[in-house]
Amino acid sequence: MFRYLNLRINPFIHVDHVILVEYSDDDYHDSDGYSSGGSYIEDHDFPNSDGYSSGDNYTEDHDYIEDDSSPNSTRPCVICCASVFASTSPPASSTYTGDRTVSHQSQILTWLSPLKPILRQQELENSRVENVGDWLLQTEQFQKWHNSSGQDDSDNAVLFCYGDPGVGKTYICSLVMSTLWDELREQDLATACFYFNSAAQKEQSPTNVLGALLKQLVSHLLEIPEVIIDAFERQNPVIGGRAIALEEIVKMLQIILSTQHTFICIDALDECELGTRLKILDALQRILQRSPGTRILLTGKPHILGEIEKKFDGILVTVPIVPTNDDIIKYIWARMDEDMSPEVMDDQLERDIMRKMLEKGSKIFIKVSLNMDAILRETTLDGRRRKLGAMRRGLSLSDTYGATLKLIKDQGGDEVRLGMATLMWISHSKRALQVDELRQALAVEIGSEEFNLENVLSIQKLLGYCQGLVVVDDKASTVRLIHLTLQEYLSDHPDLFERAHSKIAETCLTYLNSYQVGDLSSSYLMELKDIPFLEYSSLYWGIHAELEPSDSAKWLALELFNQYEDHASSKLLWDYIWGPNNSNDHSPFVGLHCASFFGLVEIAAALIELEGCDVNQQDSEGNTPLLYAVVKGHDRMIKLLLQREDINPDISNRWGQTPFFCAAALGYDVVVQLLLQEENLNPEEPDELGRSPLLLAAANGHVRVVELLLEREHVNPNSTDNNGRTPLSFAAEEGHEDIVKLLLGRGDIDPGKPDIDSQAPLWFASMYGRDRVAELIKARTAADSNSV
Repeated sequence: MFRYLNLRINPFIHVDHVILVEYSDDDYHDSDGYSSGGSYIEDHDFPNSDGYSSGDNYTEDHDYIEDDSSPNSTRPCVICCASVFASTSPPASSTYTGDRTVSHQSQILTWLSPLKPILRQQELENSRVENVGDWLLQTEQFQKWHNSSGQDDSDNAVLFCYGDPGVGKTYICSLVMSTLWDELREQDLATACFYFNSAAQKEQSPTNVLGALLKQLVSHLLEIPEVIIDAFERQNPVIGGRAIALEEIVKMLQIILSTQHTFICIDALDECELGTRLKILDALQRILQRSPGTRILLTGKPHILGEIEKKFDGILVTVPIVPTNDDIIKYIWARMDEDMSPEVMDDQLERDIMRKMLEKGSKIFIKVSLNMDAILRETTLDGRRRKLGAMRRGLSLSDTYGATLKLIKDQGGDEVRLGMATLMWISHSKRALQVDELRQALAVEIGSEEFNLENVLSIQKLLGYCQGLVVVDDKASTVRLIHLTLQEYLSDHPDLFERAHSKIAETCLTYLNSYQVGDLSSSYLMELKDIPFLEYSSLYWGIHAELEPSDSAKWLALELFNQYEDHASSKLLWDYIWGPNNSNDHSPFVGLHCASFFGLVEIAAALIELEGCDVNQQDSEGNTPLLYAVVKGHDRMIKLLLQREDINPDISNRWGQTPFFCAAALGYDVVVQLLLQEENLNPEEPDELGRSPLLLAAANGHVRVVELLLEREHVNPNSTDNNGRTPLSFAAEEGHEDIVKLLLGRGDIDPGKPDIDSQAPLWFASMYGRDRVAELIKARTAADSNSV
């Protein structure tokens, strides 16, 4: 389970639940997102199970380095806590062979960052309306920023384009990037971009964002710079590889950008967390200080203008983004060109639409898009004229959404139920839903033993019931809300959807309990296209049930668990946790394992009262329900299991990892305290690689866990792994100064204990530039020498 645990916790972790992501080359999100069809596309930028994002890097027709290691096909991805539930194959960084082949280059690029924002740029290029936004390129501010050389014109280094939601900031960023790409063919300059997404804040960490920029800039070079190769080769011998640090990326960018003219475009900076934003702004400021030829474009909402001005005082130019009338006219014509019923459109109506749209004075593309949707959805000329006449002036975006929802509710009957249910599913689902998944989900009758295919409606009908608020991404065959601001609106109005998560959980469980699904064998190679809702139901019902428990979901889950070991959904969840190529059969992966994995306390409590339930049941990898609960950080589940007199908290899996080992490695100090109260617990039990809980806690920087362990009388601070490395050795390498101080504060610590390669902790501190840590070790070594 921790066989190849990275010494830094993977930044793509949501410790509250497993992340299950369905992705494709087109699975990206537009923060301002409009295209000629007005569609909204969600961008997760998650890596796949091999550590890569989907798709390929953009390259010109030159012999540039290309990261071509990513699959193009749409397939599922699972990322669990700190690579805890990972396959037994090491990550890409630990399979480095020492050569400098294309495969080697691909490993290095992936190590820099798993994100590929260049794919978002490519998609925006394909969806833009021609010539919309060109006015920006003619402004004095843009010209100053674009044409400055970087020497005497450093006061124009940063251009900030700001505006309200839906005015086209993302489009502007894409337009500038396209303009720069055209120039790239003729001039010696480099470009890089990034598109933030509020739905992927944890994935878009400062390290991953700046690493993604660095990866794009490196991809323009004929070969990877030695400074990056050397850093990669230094980290590789570490067990599992060591993730690149933010400071390392900043230094690499400073070196690479100091000798070339570079443009960096970053969109929707307001959509990242404040702490992340400040770190990125600080890094960009430091890069500019060392790289006078670098120019940076930022976009965001007006409320972050003060932060930008403070950070880039004296070198900033700003442009407010407000679409012009020409932009709106071009956009409306593009929408009318896509009219699916041109026979109910005439020249006079076209002129009236254009005139009234401009009279309303809307400068928000999404409002124009919704109005155009409402008009073009009508199937008669009279209906379209009536809809145009009903348009009201001066509505805010929030009012526009409210008015559209009223249209949905005014439909009456099943149209209301299905329209609102569609919005509920899309706004509350844990990943983008495929069209057929949504269609089947809405056809389920909660509590029914049979899934009736005759209840499945066409996607065209469902879209019609939603009055333009939902669109289909044809390439990915997924359904989306029309814009990010609609997701925000629905989140701000939770009363629109009663018991959303419990209804979704009950729907999933009803589907899984239907005889059509129940009759499937877990060993059957399922064609998910024939039963499209099976995957989502199997992998996400537990997340929804944990978020909003209900008695109905509880009893439906217990019904599922009666047959779970041989159920198709059990096999699917197992494959997502361990990978489909895991050599071990999933059996016996039972209901209590599943309930512990999702943190379903009430359901687990009912299960363990059943006759024959074994709370220490091990699956084929040796993991117990307690270990699953610990790894997922479900405190209430852990307490429930520890209350059992027959619980054994010290059972290890096939890699020698106990629940306590995992809790210490992940830094769950509350769980560590709980487990330390157990009489039969061995707090020093190592895994098969010889790593003690203290060693992993020290390596991962978990100060409180280290404190708790060092308080134990029989915990050895000098314990070594199979390579002879100590907790101090790893803490020194990682620069965890507080932990180094704790360890050096022990009288029985050996600060000079070497590993099997004769490398002591001081060597690792010096090797990785941990100067303050090195001084601490030197001081302790000197003190020990003087006391002899």
